[in-house]
Amino acid sequence: MRKIQIRLACAGVLVAAAAMLMAQTGIIGFGVKDAELKSGLAEAFISGYLPIYPNGKLYHAATSTAQVTFVKALLGAAKAYTATAAFKAEYAKHRESAKPQAPEAKGSADQQMNEQQAAQKKQLAEARAQAAKMPPEMQKQMLQMLDAMEAQLKKQTTDPNQAAGMKQVYEAQAKADQEKYEKDQAKWTADYPADSSALIAKRLKEFLDLTASVDFDAKLESIEGGRTRFANPDYESKSSNWKLCFRAGREPVAAARAFVTDWLAQLGGK
Repeated sequence: MRKIQIRLACAGVLVAAAAMLMAQTGIIGFGVKDAELKSGLAEAFISGYLPIYPNGKLYHAATSTAQVTFVKALLGAAKAYTATAAFKAEYAKHRESAKPQAPEAKGSADQQMNEQQAAQKKQLAEARAQAAKMPPEMQKQMLQMLDAMEAQLKKQTTDPNQAAGMKQVYEAQAKADQEKYEKDQAKWTADYPADSSALIAKRLKEFLDLTASVDFDAKLESIEGGRTRFANPDYESKSSNWKLCFRAGREPVAAARAFVTDWLAQLGGK
């Protein structure tokens, strides 16, 4: 019993020493630095993808206890940072940059049609001026083409049916632009809630849903190139995040789920 107590005490000292080292060096563990975590955290919660990985060889060579300690330290650092003003400011910046722009004001259908016709008349006049400088034969061909274009433009301005058709095109485009904007706005509101904690809660729920189905007893089989794959085809078709959690291991993922569940409860399960 005394040996067990000594071992537990030593383990406690080592964990405390690791915590002090992390505070002094900014290293969370297995090569992951606190500064790197912070720099990508806002983008990670937005995209649902954390571009921070431990050194694979060191991680898998470590004991499950060390792996659990790392996972808790990583999540603890993430949780602490998401509560800071710096994270909220970074998230607000990302949110604003992704905000869809309202359609450009183009005026009424009549205004747009008149502007287009005025621009066409100007282009035709400039083309006539250029045609006057051409050799006689080329000038003749160019003037014939310009006459036809001017006749078509005149018909657009005087034929009620053509004018109505042009107006419908402008009105339909304006309607399509507004509908797209409203759809983009709704998606933006869902993807970028004003309260950053709502987004955090969404990602935490996604993690719990994802990891609930990870089968840590799944069998692997060797394939060419020294690689492995899941013997179960359904598992092989799982997402990269699912496979990443499988590789992380049962105990570390269980610790992560416990941490995330508690974190989510503190956020009010938003």
